[in-house]
Order: sequence, then structure tokens, then C-alpha cells
Amino acid sequence: MSSEAFSQIGRGQPQIDGLAKATGGAKFVADLELPRMLIGKLLGSPHPHARVLNVDASKALALKGVKAVVTGEDVPGKKYGVFVSRMDETGLTKKARYIGDTVAAVAAVDEETALAALDLIEVDYEVLPAVFEPEEAMKEGAPQLHDEYVHNVVADTHYDFGNVEEGFRQSDHIREDRFYMQSNSHGCMEPRGVVATYDVSGKFTLWTSTQSPFQQRRDVARALNIPASKIRVIKTYVGGGFGSRMDTHPSHVAAALLARKTARPVKIILSREEEMGITRRRAPMTVYVKTGVKKDGAIMAQQLRAMADGGAYACTSILMMYNAGLTCMIPYRIPHFKYDGYQVYTNKAVTGPFRGHGANQPRYAVECQLDMIAEDLGLDPAAVRLRNASQTGDTTISGLHFVSCELSRSIEEGTRQAGWTEKRGQKGTNRGLGIACGGFVCGARIAGHSASAIFVQVNEDGGVTVISGASDIGQGCDSLVAQIAAEELGVPTSDVSVIAADTETTPIDNGSFSSRVTFYAGNATILAARQVKQMMAEIAASLLEASAEDLVFRDRKVFVQGSPDRSIPFGQLAKATEAFGHGRLIIGQGQWAPTNTQFPDKTTKWGNISGSYSFSTQIAEVEVDRETGEVKVLGVTIGDDCGRVLNPLSVAGQVQGSVAMGVGHAFMEHLVFADNGQLLNPTFLDFKMPTTLDCPPMKLVEVGRPDPIGPYGAKEIGEGLLITAVPAICNAIYDAVGVRITELPITPEKILRGLEEQRRREKQ
Repeated sequence: MSSEAFSQIGRGQPQIDGLAKATGGAKFVADLELPRMLIGKLLGSPHPHARVLNVDASKALALKGVKAVVTGEDVPGKKYGVFVSRMDETGLTKKARYIGDTVAAVAAVDEETALAALDLIEVDYEVLPAVFEPEEAMKEGAPQLHDEYVHNVVADTHYDFGNVEEGFRQSDHIREDRFYMQSNSHGCMEPRGVVATYDVSGKFTLWTSTQSPFQQRRDVARALNIPASKIRVIKTYVGGGFGSRMDTHPSHVAAALLARKTARPVKIILSREEEMGITRRRAPMTVYVKTGVKKDGAIMAQQLRAMADGGAYACTSILMMYNAGLTCMIPYRIPHFKYDGYQVYTNKAVTGPFRGHGANQPRYAVECQLDMIAEDLGLDPAAVRLRNASQTGDTTISGLHFVSCELSRSIEEGTRQAGWTEKRGQKGTNRGLGIACGGFVCGARIAGHSASAIFVQVNEDGGVTVISGASDIGQGCDSLVAQIAAEELGVPTSDVSVIAADTETTPIDNGSFSSRVTFYAGNATILAARQVKQMMAEIAASLLEASAEDLVFRDRKVFVQGSPDRSIPFGQLAKATEAFGHGRLIIGQGQWAPTNTQFPDKTTKWGNISGSYSFSTQIAEVEVDRETGEVKVLGVTIGDDCGRVLNPLSVAGQVQGSVAMGVGHAFMEHLVFADNGQLLNPTFLDFKMPTTLDCPPMKLVEVGRPDPIGPYGAKEIGEGLLITAVPAICNAIYDAVGVRITELPITPEKILRGLEEQRRREKQ
């Protein structure tokens, strides 16, 4: 279907909440004010590992304005966590496992009083031995953070497809290398927050900036040992997520406990130091990669060993280590593959999902090593990637099936647009081009329930209401479902309102993660809108004396195809449909999950975890100053396969965000910990992120064709682009000055050190 066949799809449209955000009308958690509301604050442990022996809050409670204090002793329920098999958190803990781990919380009439009360709470600790590096934590006799996990290994994932040793024997050339990607913060502009109330019926309501309100409901219900139906979670506007707001934070549990204890609303807003120090961060990871190829660059075998520092709690550890191996098999045809992934507990802040979740670290390693292999063999790095690129119809050795794939076109068009042949390998210019390819899921099936559901209602005046469980965290999913409903019903997006992400009033949805929302919620919206459309078409057919199959919904009217003068206004048709017979509501519902997925076999790991997969190629151009070691990214060209583009403005935003974040990860963003696990740079003064001045010009080349499963042929673009940014930059630096970066972040010191090593080798 051509773009001309659509009225809304394929056209750039601003987000439906853009005006509210731009004018200050959007209400974030910090903006919420309720009568008699108290301010809550969290007390964190000063020790990286310690047992809480006693908490004396008497002095704090004697302070005027303090209304309640809660501790781990007040948590009545069970442990919670993202996965049932890895539930290890309680909210307020009796055993601190990192500096800042929440041991108590206070509610007072204002922030000043609450902060003063924290200083008056006296905690007796039994300080325990601590461990801060995963290799040390795995050793015999190392301090145990959680008794259930031997050697502190919380996630232990292995793949063994084909015969990797046979693949290496068939190879003409083999390389083994080590790479390290650092830990960084999501850098959300809005610190995490929650407002909790408790009413006389025994019901809690939580307003919070979350990516997964239904996850929060389940976890808080477990912590409080009450039915989930006794908790309502309402997603507010979210000032940045990127994975950090997917799971439940101790502030959610603390606010609920304090609200019940005081019978008053309680608001907890984290400080910037808390946001960066006690929420979630990207897991630093060491990746050992061994790859065997033929003389023409064809990959014969690949083996990876990944070691991740998970911090103090499990969070999404098993999914991250699963992804780290799985995504290696998406962009290229690999006949033999072996992977061993370990995430290990340490006495540092918790790691968790972060845009690209587990794919970034091994993609950096593999893409850099492919360039190294190309140089060893005297081959063009782009040609090596083209030689191995996955194709439409491929099924990987692990069972992933690609119903659409335009990776080859993305390589060809990306290199052409970037001037690859003309610009690469220009000795003496200090300029270089680097390439990297990647692929990503359109929503991984990670549990039994993975569907999205949508309700669509047409009101009597022709206005449309969409009720969605999906969480808009700035990526624009509310706008997307409005756009799709508008397309199906032939009305402008401005006629559509969206009610979303409220566990009491909207259908259950897993949340915004794994690049699933467009794919899942988009298809569910089509189904719901078409139910409504069919209902209205039956009435229109009788009024226009035509067949329902011949009717067109467009431009706020319904008309007979080929005879636009035979029409009825959409609003008038809505009234007629409601009035038909004894009167009825115009409501449609749709629920959708891909039917071509197969949950991976527990033993063999074979399975197709996503309905479709996106593909991309990123080419970075850099200039390196040999005197200072400074690197400037001159431009980025992206060949992208996200299927059909539904909204060019949203796609452009995702591209810009991915490149900006990639620049930050490559050069600036690095969480630094002291020897005792204390975070040393928990503010934006010390943790640097790119500004618009650091972001290069970007050129996007969309090469995708409509996917047979995605809504109108669309696939994801939210995460897949980011994972190729860092290796493309690293490869460009090597092309410019011959310095290979194998440990991130890239710094002038590392560049200068590499140049000095070059000069030393040349003299020998």
C-alpha cells in the first residue's frame, strides 16, 4: 500500500501532548498537590554491606512536624522483583547491600523537617565484608550478598549452537580480543517520584513516573502482602525513562507504608544525587570475543564470554544476559555460536535496563573486532559486513526468524550516502569513517502474558477516545495510537483523545520496554478501531444504500468509493449508530501479540522471541586532533530498516536521541566509584552528558519495506539505532589515526597514549 493511500500514516505529526509539555500544562509527580500532603524522605545506609541491628527513631519522631518513620520491620510482605525467579528486594531492607540502600523513611510536614529528621534517626549496623568487582565476587570465600546465589552469580546464561570448535577449525583466520564498556546513568531530567494515598476502604493509590504501572502494582502488593486489586497505580507524565523506570523502587514501598501509617498523602521526590546513586544504571561489562572467518571474511564461528557487574540486586539480570548473547545472532549469519554470560552481585548501586538492554556491550565488541579482522585480511569493513548480512527469510542457528530484513540495503545506501569509498582511509588527514551494524527485537516475548490491549470508543459527536495500557515515557506512544485510530476512522488526530496507563481503568499492559509498544499496541489499536469501523459501516451502508465493503472513512466523513458525493459526516453517523434499534455504545476492543513467536526452549534455547526484527547501519565520520587527543564527530549517516515509517517526526526524534546518547556513551558518561563502592560523580556537574553543541549533523536513509506483521508494516526504531553508535565512532577513530579503543569511555588521554605507542613501535 502506497503512502498516498493513507490520510494520517506516513505524515509528520507533533505529539498530542506536545503543547501541554511546552506550556507547562503537563503535570509531573513533583507538580501534584493533595490536601494535607506530607513530604517523605529516604534514609540510606552509609555502608556498602551491613546488617541493620536496630533503628531508633525516637528523636526523629519527637521533632515537631514529623508524622511517621518506617523501617524494614514495617514491611509485612514478600520479596519482589521483575522476574519471579529473581525476587530479592523488599523496599526497605534489614541488610544493606550498597551505599544508599534504603533502611528507613520519614514523613513530615515539609521537606526541611523531613531532612532534619533523617539526621536524628539512629541506626546500629553490623558492618560486613564487601566486594566490588565481579571477578572477585565469584571467588571462593567472597562475601555473599544473597545466600541463594552461589559465588554471587545471579544470572548464568549459556548458548551453544552448532559446533563452535568445528567452525574454528574451518576458519582461515581467528582473532581473540577483550573489550570493556563502562557504567553510565540514564540521565533523566526528572528525578524519580511518587505520591501515595491510603483511603478508608483500605485501598492505595500511587501516582508515579513509571514505564510499567502494572509491574509497580504487582511489586507493591507483594511487599505489603495485600491483593493487587487493593492498589491503583497511575502513570504521570515522565521526564525521561530509557529503561530506568521499568521496575519498582524503594520509594514506592516507603510512600505506601507512610501513607497508611499517617492516613495522609505522602510525596517522595528523589534528589539528583539519589536519582543517580540509588535507582538504576547501565551494567558495566567485560566481553571476550573470539571470531573465526574465511579469507573472504565469511564468519564461520563466534564465541563470547560476557561478565557484567550487576550491583546489589537482580533487577532484570537474566533478561540482560539473555539479550547480550541473543542479539549477537541478529545482524549476521553465524553458523556456529557459543556464549557464556554471567551477571554477578557486587556491593555497588543496582544495574538495570537501559536503552538497548544488554545488546550495547557485545555489539561494541563484535563490531570493533570485525574491523580488526577486516584489516588483518586486507578487506573493506563494509564489504565484510555485506558478505555476512542477514536476509529476509533467514532463520538463525538459534531459531530467530526474519520475516523482513533490509540490512544489505542499509549497508549499501548508508555507505553511498556517507561517501565511504571517497573518504575512508585518507592517510594524513586525521579524519576517518567507521561503520557498525546491528539488529534488535520488536518486543521480546519474555513471559506468558505479553499482549497489548486497546479500547476505542466513538462518542456521539464523532470524537474518539482511545483507552490504552501502554506507557508514554516521551517516545510518543499515546500519539501513535491516536494516529492509528484516526487513520482507521478517517478523522484527524486532533479528534482523538487518549486515556492511558492507569491500572484501574485501562487494560493490562506489560509496559514500555524491549521496543515493543509500536508493534504491540499499534496492532491492537488497528483491531479495536476496525471493530468500531465495522459497526459504523453497517449503519452507513443502509443510510447510503451501498455495500459496507465499498465505504471509505476519510476527512471526517464516510462515503461510497468512487462516489465521494454520496457521503455522511462522521459525527452524524456516530449519532445514527448509537440510535440504531434500542441504542448502543460504539466501542471496540483489540488485543494483540505475535503468533509467530516461540518461547525459547529451556534446554536447547531454540526459539523465535520476537515477531519481527529491525536492522540498521551507522557510519560515523570523525576528526582527531593529534596534539590534544580531542575527537570531533563531524557527522553520522544511518541506513535504517524500521519497516514503514508511521510518523517521520517521531522517527527523526529517535534518530537524534540515539546519536546524542551514543556520543555521550562513547566520550563522556562514566559513573565512577571509590574503592568502598561510593559513587563519586552523582550530579550533572561531575557526570557529563552531551549538549546540542556536541551532537553532529545526522543523515537518515530509510531503506525498509513494510513488514508483514508490524502495524501498517512498521518495526521498532527506539533502541536498535543506539547499539551501533559507539562502535561506529570507535572504528572511525581507528581509521583516522590508527588508535584502537578497547575500553570505554574514549578520552584524550587514551588517544594520546595510543599515538605515543605508535611512535614507539615505528622507532623499533
